[in-house]
Amino acid sequence: MSTIAKAGRVLDLYTPGSPVWGVSEVATALQMPRSTAHSLLAGLTEAGLLHQSRRGRYELGWRAFELGQIHRMTSGGLIETAHPVMQEISRRHSESVCMAVYDRQALIFIDKVVGDDPLSVVGPRIGMRYEPHTFASGRLLMAHLPAAEIEDYIRTTSSQRTRSGNAVVRPQVLRDQLVRIRNDELSYDDGGAILDVGCVAARLIGRHGQPIASLSISAPSRRFQENRVRLSESVKAAAATISRRLREHGQM
Repeated sequence: MSTIAKAGRVLDLYTPGSPVWGVSEVATALQMPRSTAHSLLAGLTEAGLLHQSRRGRYELGWRAFELGQIHRMTSGGLIETAHPVMQEISRRHSESVCMAVYDRQALIFIDKVVGDDPLSVVGPRIGMRYEPHTFASGRLLMAHLPAAEIEDYIRTTSSQRTRSGNAVVRPQVLRDQLVRIRNDELSYDDGGAILDVGCVAARLIGRHGQPIASLSISAPSRRFQENRVRLSESVKAAAATISRRLREHGQM
């Protein structure tokens, strides 16, 4: 594994729940010598991606923040194009709407609008990495991956527990789900990702016909089942609208 790839694994450790790491902790988490962990942390600090605190531990540096802002401004206008549409369907249904992307075997939610109903779903955190098979949005995007990538995901995650509970990946069940999703063009969830929450997700399509993100709407399970057809039609139409606007502006 290259030094850059190892450095990437270090950065992957940083989450809202674990924003500060020490040398020994990194070495243990990534199963590498302490000297290697120290060298990687020092290199990332020199590049400004990490900052060493007075206690000798490492947190994200301002260069990481700067890169995030640059990415938001130059990511093909995805968030800027999608957000008004997300706001409109959230207001229409008083439910929460999320947008997510698939990145290196993880699902990352990049924007959301929380519904104005007191019981609206708060939803996942923006910017955190989640196991994609756990979410309707993740399975939707996985369904259109090459078969080899799906099998690689199954091999690397089948023995790991998910953040949402004690469920594990059941390879054939997941394969069958992905086939159905690929044919139906919608992905559903009822309590698998978040207890007592239903969800439906649709694809955003890029100008070359490739899925670039997912758009989903979530509601408490009972309310979701009562409005399943209406919510499904709404999120599918909204995804088509966003995809069309992106293509019209030559984006993504």
